[in-house]
Amino acid sequence: MARSVMNKHTILFLAANPAGTPHLALDQEARAIQAELERSGHRDQFDLVTRWAAQPLDLLRELRKLRPTIVHFSGHGGSESGIPRAGVRRDVGDVPGSSESQLRHGLFFQGPDGRPQLVSTEALEATFGAAGASVKLVVLSACYSEPQAEALLAHVDCVVGMGGSILDDAARNFAIGFYGGLGERESVAAAFLQGRAAISLEGLRDSDRPELKVRIGVDPKLLVLADLAASGTVANADRSHGTAPPGGRATHSNTPAHATRDVLLTRLMGLLPSQFDVVLFRAAIPPGYLSGGNASQTTRAVDAIRYLEQQDKLERLAQILDEVAGAGNATGGRNGSDPR
Repeated sequence: MARSVMNKHTILFLAANPAGTPHLALDQEARAIQAELERSGHRDQFDLVTRWAAQPLDLLRELRKLRPTIVHFSGHGGSESGIPRAGVRRDVGDVPGSSESQLRHGLFFQGPDGRPQLVSTEALEATFGAAGASVKLVVLSACYSEPQAEALLAHVDCVVGMGGSILDDAARNFAIGFYGGLGERESVAAAFLQGRAAISLEGLRDSDRPELKVRIGVDPKLLVLADLAASGTVANADRSHGTAPPGGRATHSNTPAHATRDVLLTRLMGLLPSQFDVVLFRAAIPPGYLSGGNASQTTRAVDAIRYLEQQDKLERLAQILDEVAGAGNATGGRNGSDPR
């Protein structure tokens, strides 16, 4: 029977537009992101969850509850005081009790009284370090958020921040281009460039303000969040090159086609956990390319295939799988029922 494998990614959209700050069209931004995802080829791979009037503790609570892959903050950052700028922008220039240094190094959530409440860079970093193990990508759609983006690289593979003040319309158009790219199985690097292009296409300034920060050891050109198996190709691989009997132990046809991406993905998902770890070790996949935390074997298999495909090493993976499968057969642990 054909199998369908789905690895849905949660996008946590946190919006904050506290009283006394310039009004931002954050509802339009959320609707635009949802519309782009729905018209994309991999719409079923993403689930957009919105949280409005976000307070600081909401970040911690939702990280624990939802375990999102992407966190998107839309709201206000700091400001360079005394510099006039035209248009509605995502910065706050004067908040009682906040120094100019603080205004340049934090994001404004909504406080219990509805007024702006500054969350420092240090607090953001500590929160993602404590509860953000599932997060692979963060978008900080707020002015002057580059310092926060840089700090979050201690815990997140890729972070988009703003290197200065940005127009509300420009930030929204960046989101349209960026999430449209992710929904079409573009890499994070390609989607980022498409987000910048979307700003320019609308004749807006600030296309140079979004900046992509990347953790050492991670290549954003290889980081593709939409699953390879999203369109049901795993089912086709099962029918053409083998079956997955009860217990998930896949068999395959030892032909040149057995090194194709989808067949290799099927074989990886059918391995015993101990065999799977051996394959990853022998394939020499950098740890930074594999999902951590409580990621399933399916998710890590998809990560491995993405990396090895980009490195043109799928044939080598096929050889390793054959060797590991042969060792399993020799000990009686590969096919049939697992021993008790």
